[in-house]
Amino acid sequence: MRPSDFVLYTVTAIVLVLILGPLAIVVLTSFSASDYFQFPPPGLSLRWFQEFFSLPNMRGAFILSLELALGASTAAIILGVLAALFVARQRGQASGLLQSLFMAPLVFPTIILGLALLLCYRIVGMPLLPGLVLAHILVGLPYCFRATLASLQNFDPTLEEAGQSLGASPLQTFFRITLPLIWPGVLSGWLFAFIVSFGELNTALFLTGPGVTTLPIEIFSYLQFEGSQLVIAAASTLQVGMILLVVLVMERAVGLARIVRS
Repeated sequence: MRPSDFVLYTVTAIVLVLILGPLAIVVLTSFSASDYFQFPPPGLSLRWFQEFFSLPNMRGAFILSLELALGASTAAIILGVLAALFVARQRGQASGLLQSLFMAPLVFPTIILGLALLLCYRIVGMPLLPGLVLAHILVGLPYCFRATLASLQNFDPTLEEAGQSLGASPLQTFFRITLPLIWPGVLSGWLFAFIVSFGELNTALFLTGPGVTTLPIEIFSYLQFEGSQLVIAAASTLQVGMILLVVLVMERAVGLARIVRS
C-alpha cells in the first residue's frame, strides 16, 4: 500500500468514526433498559419509545414536524423549480444576481434569519403556524433551487423547442419533456429540503409557541428543563429513522447515486 493510500484510508476512517460514532451511541442508548444514561446499555428495551409516544407534547411535536417537513419541502421544490427554470433562461449579470438572491438563505446564519422573520411577523401580525411554514420553505428553497438548476445546466433546450414545434403547449412540454429529464435534480432538492426542515432548530427557536412546537424545539426544551436523556435519545432515533426511510424510498424510486450526482 502506498503512503498516500494509507493516509487517505486513515482520514476516511477517522471521519466516519466522528460522524457515525456519536450517532451510533444515541441509537443504542435509545434502546436501553436502564433508568439513566449508561453506555453500553445493560439491556435492550423499547420502554423509552413507549414513553416518547405516551407524552402528548412529544407526540404532537413529532406529527407537526413531519407535516411541516412534507408541506414545506413540497412548496419549496415547486418554487425552486420555477425559479431555476427562470434563471436558466437568463444571461449575463441578471443570472448571477438572481442566483445570489435565491441562495441568500444559505449565507445568513439561520438564527439571524429566525430573528429577522420574527420581527417582520410582528409588524405584519403573522400567525404562528403560517409564519413557521414560510420560514421552513425559505430555509429549504436554496437546496431545491440549486439542485434543479444543476440538472437544467445539463439539459438541451432544443428538446423543448422540438416539442413545441410539434404542437405541445409550454405546460405539456414541461411535464412531458423537461421534468422527466431533470427529475433526479428535483427529487434530490426535495430530499434535502425535507431533511433540513425536519431537523431545523435555530430558525424555529424564534417562531414557535404554545401549541406550535416542532420536535427539535421540544427535544431542546425537554433536555434543558424537564426530563430524561433517554427519552431524547428515543426521539432522536425516530428522527434518524424517518430520514433513513425517506432516503430508502428515494433509492428505490430513482437511485441514490443518481440523486447525489444531480
